[in-house]
Amino acid sequence: MAKFIDDNRIKQLADDHGTPLYIYDKGRMLDDLNALKDALYPGASLYYAMKANPLLGICEVFRQNGTGVEVASAGELCVALKAGFAPKNIIFTSPGKTEEEIRYAIENGIKIINIDSIREASIVDKLAKETDSVVDVAIRINPSSCRSNAKIKMTGIPSQFGVEEEDLNERFFESLKTFDNISFKGIQIYMGTQMLDPEDIIWNTTYAMELGIRLSKKYGFKLKYLNCGGGFGVRYFKNEQPLDMRALADGMRELHERMKDELEDTEVIFESGRFLMAPAGVMVTKVLYRKESKGQRFLICDGGSNIHSSSAFLGRFVRNNFPLHAIAKNRSGEDTETTICGPLCTSLDVVGQKVALDAGVKEDDLIVIEQSGAYGYTYSPGKFLSHETPAEILADEDSYHILRQRGSVSDLLYGQQGL
Repeated sequence: MAKFIDDNRIKQLADDHGTPLYIYDKGRMLDDLNALKDALYPGASLYYAMKANPLLGICEVFRQNGTGVEVASAGELCVALKAGFAPKNIIFTSPGKTEEEIRYAIENGIKIINIDSIREASIVDKLAKETDSVVDVAIRINPSSCRSNAKIKMTGIPSQFGVEEEDLNERFFESLKTFDNISFKGIQIYMGTQMLDPEDIIWNTTYAMELGIRLSKKYGFKLKYLNCGGGFGVRYFKNEQPLDMRALADGMRELHERMKDELEDTEVIFESGRFLMAPAGVMVTKVLYRKESKGQRFLICDGGSNIHSSSAFLGRFVRNNFPLHAIAKNRSGEDTETTICGPLCTSLDVVGQKVALDAGVKEDDLIVIEQSGAYGYTYSPGKFLSHETPAEILADEDSYHILRQRGSVSDLLYGQQGL
């Protein structure tokens, strides 16, 4: 549970600002940021992967505390610039960048564009030529191997991401040299997400480093940029163990001793979104109705999969429950099997399936879904069934900041035109 967010604080914020509600703990964000910095390869740069939570205020916190930012769209780039990130601290990664997005990145002079193909390199070159500029790029690689117990593997499998390692040959690098308006700086590899075994992370980082060094020697380029990705996991479920940060730090230091001479002139970068944000956030929803159906107990709440699809496991074949608890006025002291649902007209709107919950929980009590700071509201189909958007708040010790005001039903008409 987050450092400053206790149940009394949650209840007070919910009373003052209504539900459903997202609350983020700035203290926990900074604790995890510093823990990850301490565990990384010595001298490496850390970039916030803002897809995890692209709120302007969240991005400002990370910018104020020394991270760069990795964006995946023109919209995210716009927010990153508004948050005050210097262009030299912004990298752009996406398998499907439009020409408009690439042009926007070039015009703002960002640090680097991670490209996924020679075709994309040619587009960057063409657009750079139009502005009489030279753009720094790196190749995103889909490696031949991946050692990972990641929940979602991004590489080492058939994928829309990156250039196949097997295609990185003389012809490929000669093709890069034909473009006058791009400057090739290095490589990016993102092996997978939600890795909880430090040995997997070290293995994958080693693979990325050795591959970058090998390619630079074989094809005669200077390896100035080496993005080793991220994938640092957090504990969601009872059968999972948290990432051992001490073991990760020890492994990174050993790796540094092996690689520091070879990578003396290379900027090593890691990315993280989930690790930095998931434990810092909770989603709070109020119980509207309590009912029994064919021997099963249900709680119907005012927030569900429309604002927290991760907790409902939409799009996955096997579900598991996020850690959650209730803030109740009257507890019975006995748990009963309970299914927690949102307000939507679909049987998929289940944010807690058959969880053990105090039998005394009833209408107007609160359900708190933990580990919700990453891939929460902005990851969800918020317009499905047209509920207003939740408020989002940053708790900072004894104060708080409203990061996003609660929406209204009229917001849903924005941009629409009747006949």
